Amino acid sequence: MGLELRRDKNHNLRSKWWYGRYIINGKRHFTNLGIEVKGNAPESLRKRGDMAFECSRTLAEAKLKELVSEAHSRKTAAHHLEELYEIKAGEGIEQVPLTEMEMRWEFLPAKKPRTEQATKAQKTNIRQFREFMNERYPSVQNMSQVTRPMVLAWLTSLNERKLSGASYNVKLSVMRGLFEQLGPEAGILKNPFAGIPYRSLKTVHRQPFTEKELNAILENCDAIIRPVVLVGMCTAMRRGDCCKLKWESVDLRNGFISVKTSKTGEMAEIPLFPILRAELENRPRNSEFVFPEAEEMYRTNVHGLTWRFKKALKDAKIKNTQSDNENASVKASVKDFHSLRTTWITMALTAGVPMELVRRVTGHSTVEIVLKHYFRPKREEFRHALESSLPKALTGGIEERFDLPQAVLGIGEEMESLTPEELTKKFKALVAKVADMTDAEKEAAVLAA
Repeated sequence: MGLELRRDKNHNLRSKWWYGRYIINGKRHFTNLGIEVKGNAPESLRKRGDMAFECSRTLAEAKLKELVSEAHSRKTAAHHLEELYEIKAGEGIEQVPLTEMEMRWEFLPAKKPRTEQATKAQKTNIRQFREFMNERYPSVQNMSQVTRPMVLAWLTSLNERKLSGASYNVKLSVMRGLFEQLGPEAGILKNPFAGIPYRSLKTVHRQPFTEKELNAILENCDAIIRPVVLVGMCTAMRRGDCCKLKWESVDLRNGFISVKTSKTGEMAEIPLFPILRAELENRPRNSEFVFPEAEEMYRTNVHGLTWRFKKALKDAKIKNTQSDNENASVKASVKDFHSLRTTWITMALTAGVPMELVRRVTGHSTVEIVLKHYFRPKREEFRHALESSLPKALTGGIEERFDLPQAVLGIGEEMESLTPEELTKKFKALVAKVADMTDAEKEAAVLAA
C-alpha cells in the first residue's frame, strides 16, 4: 500500500491529484484519492516537501487507509451477501460491468417507444458517467461497487461545469433509473442515487421572431440552410424533421406534409403554404430526401447547420439571441432555429387558430405543452388579438373583426351586378382594410383561406 504522484518523463506533475495503490485479496488496485496535491512536490516521495505539500500528503494517506478499510469491509459484506443469495436462489449474484451499462439500458422497458434521438442522448449521459468513474475511480469495475460518495463526486463535477438545471436533472434521472432497474440483477444493495434531490429549474423560453426578422433571416441564409429554414417557418417542424423530410411525406397534389415527429413520435399534418409549395415544386428529386445536403450535414456534422443559422442571424442583425444568465457556462439560446416553431405557434394562436388545429400541425399531445413552452405573444399583439376576438361588451365597442376571405367572396358574388366604378370602389376599400390589418390577422387570413 502506498501513495503515488503521476509525473511525466521530466518528473513534472501530470495530475494535481494524489493516487493510491493497494492489494485486496491478491488483486491490485490503483485509484485517484480525490485529494489535491498542494505546495511544491519534491523530486521523490522519500523526501519531504514544504508544509503545504506535507499536509496534503497526510490527508492522502488518511484517505488511502479509509479506502482500504472500506474495501475490506465491502468484500466481506459482499461475500456474505453472495452466500445468502446462493442459498435462497440456488445461483450466484451476477456482476454488471460499468462497460455494459449503455447496452443494458437499451434493453430496459420504457413507458413509450424511445426515439433514435432520445436513445443517443441518454446513452451519451451513461457513457459520460462511466468515463468519470474510469478516470476518478479506476478500480471500480462493476455497478455494485459504485458508492454514494462517488455519485456525489460526479454530481459535484457537473455543478463545476455549470450545467443548466435541466441538463443536470436529466443526467441524474437516467442514472437513478438505470441503477434502480438493474439493481436486483447487479447485486446493488442500495441505489446510490436514491434520494438525491433534483435542482430547481429556471426555464428559459425561446422568443418568437417578428415578420421583419423572418424576412431578414431568409435573405441572409446560404443555399444549404435556406430551404430548411423556410420549411421550419412554414410548418413549425423541428430542425431534424426539416432536414430529414422525405418526398414520400410530401403531397403536392393535395397540398399537405404528413410526418411522424422524431421527438414525440406523434403524426403531424401540415398544410403547404404557397411560398413553401413553390420551393418544393422547383426542387429536383434526385434523392429520397427533399434536402439531401442538409440531411447529410445533420447526420454527420450537425454543428455545421447550427453555425450557418447563427451566421444568418448575425448577418440579419438580429440581437439578444441568448439569455443574460452570467452564471451559466453556456448561455441558453432564446432565438435559434427552434424559435421558428415558437413563432409559428404564437402567430397561429394569437390570430385565433383553434388549439386542436395547432396541435395537429405541431404533433403535440397536450394543450399544456403548447401553452407552457411555445405560446409567447408580445403584449401589443396579444392585446389586439383579444380585442379582435372578444365581444364588444368587454372590449369597449371595438369594431367587429374583419373577415378577409369572406369579404373577397362577397365581392365575387356581387361582381355581375356592379358597375366598373362600384367594383373599383369596393376593391379600393378592401385594399385599405388589408393595409390596416396586423401581421397576425394577415397570417390568420391565409390559414383560413
